[in-house]
Amino acid sequence: MHLSVALDGAGWHPAAWREPRARPAELFTGRYWTDVIAEAERGLLDFVTIEDGFTLQSARTDRVAGRLDAVLIAARVAARCGSVAEIDHQ
Repeated sequence: MHLSVALDGAGWHPAAWREPRARPAELFTGRYWTDVIAEAERGLLDFVTIEDGFTLQSARTDRVAGRLDAVLIAARVAARCGSVAEIDHQ
C-alpha cells in the first residue's frame, strides 16, 4: 500500500487559505512548497501530487486566484526531498 497526498495551494476547500496556519501570503513561494512537502515526508507519505496551471483559477476575491506550475515546484523542492518523478497523464 502507498500513501500520498494531493497538494493544491492552501488546501482543496475554497476557503482553506483562511485557516490561521495556511500562510496565504506565501502560497507562491518556494519556501511554502518546500515546507509542505517536508511535512508530508515527516508523515511518511510515499509521494505527493501537485495541482498546476498557468491561468487564474477564479475571478472571485474570496478564493486564491492562481497556482504555480507543478514542474517548477518540483524543481524547487528536489534538493530538499532528494527525488522527483514526473508522470505523464496523457
